[in-house]
Amino acid sequence: MSRKRVVFLAEGATMAHFVRPLALAESLDSERYEVYFYTPPRFARYLQNKPFVVGELASMPGEQFLANIARGAPLFPSGVLRHYVNQERELFARLHPDLVIGDMRLSLPVSARLEGVLHAVIVSAYWSPYARRRSIIPSLPITRVISPRLLNPFYKLTEPLAYAVHVRPINRVRKEYGLPALPADIRAMYTEADHVLYADVPEFVPTTNLPKTHHYVGICPWTPPASKPEWWDRMRADSRPKIFVGLGSSGPLQILPHLLRVLEKMHVSVLLSTSGRPVPAVAASVYVADLLPFAETARESNVVVSHGGSSSSYPSIAAGTPVLGIPSNADQHLSTDVLVESGAGLGVRSEDASEEPLRNALERLLHEPQYRAMAQKWADVFGRYDSGVLFREFVAEVLPD
Repeated sequence: MSRKRVVFLAEGATMAHFVRPLALAESLDSERYEVYFYTPPRFARYLQNKPFVVGELASMPGEQFLANIARGAPLFPSGVLRHYVNQERELFARLHPDLVIGDMRLSLPVSARLEGVLHAVIVSAYWSPYARRRSIIPSLPITRVISPRLLNPFYKLTEPLAYAVHVRPINRVRKEYGLPALPADIRAMYTEADHVLYADVPEFVPTTNLPKTHHYVGICPWTPPASKPEWWDRMRADSRPKIFVGLGSSGPLQILPHLLRVLEKMHVSVLLSTSGRPVPAVAASVYVADLLPFAETARESNVVVSHGGSSSSYPSIAAGTPVLGIPSNADQHLSTDVLVESGAGLGVRSEDASEEPLRNALERLLHEPQYRAMAQKWADVFGRYDSGVLFREFVAEVLPD
């Protein structure tokens, strides 16, 4: 029996768009499937000795992606998307895949349609057109001048225009290739595919009237191959409450000095993961590492402080640990809203992250037991959904022997 060929395209925008497809790729049986994994070179160190073919994917720099988000511009200009389409068509013509799976690769529905390739996209369920719409103004230059609380009612009225701006570049490219325009809704853009894979569980982010081509596949947990730092045993023996700070590859580093000052005044141990980003000088008492085994570190901690995105809040909750989310971009704001609604954490917008709000939130998460209780409740729910099993069932369904 010949193996089915499955190709993964992991965009380099942020670490989350690499981690989710990698977790799914690693779950496939290499005797049954011929797996190819394409991603930007900066993630190569995580792909050594994998049981599949690894290739390089040209990608817009992550810094440019974050800069576009920060000023409310479309995530990818038309020129970038056009280049992506050409690159993907060449790849598909060479590999003849049976299934292609992308994460934040907005060009994939174009290239796959043109080449007649079955494709799926990975996305968070709170972006689904079938989930409750959450209208939250992201952190923009204007929100640093005018309170987001004052702006949000106006944003709800203008959000359709903002969504249309974000969809315009891909519709320009689709028109060039003779494909019909997408609705002027960013949710439609994110879920345009033969199949949609939600990196979520339905209890946490419910949807209604979901098409049969939309599938929940769990939270796609993955832990980087990071060795424990030399201070690990010393940290575990430290009797003080532990606060794990990990702002990831896209969190608002400008709030870190305020946060560290707050934590220095509290009777806590601080575990800081820098994700390889430059951080300000920290006190000698702070446990610092480039990368930490996220799930295990979260389990050792009383509170996790993150950017509030699903890539950090979900594994924290899965470890039974409450989360303080400090969101800035739109995805992080939506994820933090879900987090707060779940009862497993709190959120402080990055514009509001001065010392007093941060301390108030941290004190509540440390000393009010309902937050940990809710995190542990949701950990049990998350544990019912094995991403590997769910994904293998999906692949077997769409690629029958």
